[in-house]
Amino acid sequence: RDTIDLRLRYEGALLVRGFHVESPEAFNDVATALRPELMRYVGGDSPRSRVGDRVYTSTEFPPEMAIGLHNELSYTRAWPQCLFFCCLIAARSGGETPIADSRRVLAAMRTEVAERFARLGVVYRQHLRDADFAGPGKSWQETFDTADRAAVEQIGREQGMDIAWTDRGLRTSLRNPGVLEHPVTGEACWFNQADLWHADFDTVKAQEWRLSPRSSHDDALGCHALYGDGSDIPDADLRAVREAYESAKVTFPWSAGDVLVLDNVLMMHGRQPFEGERRVLVAMA
Repeated sequence: RDTIDLRLRYEGALLVRGFHVESPEAFNDVATALRPELMRYVGGDSPRSRVGDRVYTSTEFPPEMAIGLHNELSYTRAWPQCLFFCCLIAARSGGETPIADSRRVLAAMRTEVAERFARLGVVYRQHLRDADFAGPGKSWQETFDTADRAAVEQIGREQGMDIAWTDRGLRTSLRNPGVLEHPVTGEACWFNQADLWHADFDTVKAQEWRLSPRSSHDDALGCHALYGDGSDIPDADLRAVREAYESAKVTFPWSAGDVLVLDNVLMMHGRQPFEGERRVLVAMA
């Protein structure tokens, strides 16, 4: 544990290969040996299934869709410090989990774009459907892992989130940093999901939410990201973000039994499209 913690502090990612971790139970043992208190996936918008107490499928977005680089749950105030991925079955082709060093991403960002995100932060807005309402995406009950409105309101208070119930479900709004200081090393790190949440940018979320008719971002089911002062984020800024991601991206092929450990502030991750069966699990701490 001390060796892995030291490596993570400076490098941000560590691939553990050759120990043949072949079941959710074995993966849980590895994760809890490194971080005894794992987190529930509460407030997250990625479709997942629970396969253990606090072990989940990594994502269940369709295999032909690419999931862009991101820091896990960076649109909440309860993001994990540490992520664990485990490959039980590697895809026949594709399906890699690309990673990118958040420090390198920030350094590669156009100066004026990095300055705007650092100064203004990001507002994340979403309108989640009720479980009884047919529509795209996860319901608020699935997102917050509860059907108790009072429990959701308590989460909102704890995270400084504005929430409002609608006749279709739940609206939330939260302002978070665009650049974050690492809590241990003090390094400045890119830390947001503005490009993935922007309703008009080409993302897996936008593809899904476009299935829901809308006349404006405000009345649509779905999500949207703005600068922290409420101004829209221009496409040019979002394209600059993607260019910085590509310049820092590292991709490796999964082998069955692999465990990947990430510092969630220092390292971003995503998912490549794939063919064939793929089974990758995730745990958070």
